[in-house]
Amino acid sequence: MLLIGSIRGGLFTPSEVGAFAVVYAILVGCFAHRVMTFDAIKRAFGHAISDIGLIMLIILMSGMVGFAIIFLQVPQDVASFMLESPANPVVIVAVILIGLFIAGLFFESTILVLLLTPILVPVVVKAGVDPVHFGILMMTIVTFGSMTPPVGVAMFTVCSLLDTPVEEYVKESLPFIAAVFALICLLLFVPGIVLFLPNLMYGG
Repeated sequence: MLLIGSIRGGLFTPSEVGAFAVVYAILVGCFAHRVMTFDAIKRAFGHAISDIGLIMLIILMSGMVGFAIIFLQVPQDVASFMLESPANPVVIVAVILIGLFIAGLFFESTILVLLLTPILVPVVVKAGVDPVHFGILMMTIVTFGSMTPPVGVAMFTVCSLLDTPVEEYVKESLPFIAAVFALICLLLFVPGIVLFLPNLMYGG
């Protein structure tokens, strides 16, 4: 509750509250429960450094490949092709989402957002799609990519923390994957679910 309240109250950002959680856990472990010794803290930091190194290596490689794709102007060419074709806006968004899902299997979500948002948003706006609607769909599918193999950062983090094989993680996550796909399809074909609140607040 303390961590959630600090985020909701504007005291910490989600990134900062992670650092605060580490300090909080050390203080509670050392002084409240008296189970956190210096050796235990050293082991915990060692595991954390190992996990961070793995994640940063994935992000590094994703960034390099992503930069190469942008340098070759592949997204720009795809965007131009989609705008020239007389496709339905829903079809255009669906094709973009499929591409983002495939890209999310191999690239880190933050890199995809930073590199592709300035390219894709003008495309969907010209196609007549509300940018808020597309933004929700894009972030859902991109974030979903971090939970799927072969380069899911969240997947590797969870498997490392719980000492679980990736195969078992994938098997147990299939119902959740199906639920996310169903949600994305629902939001795609029923945009009112996403836009009713912005329209209510801003009179859209």
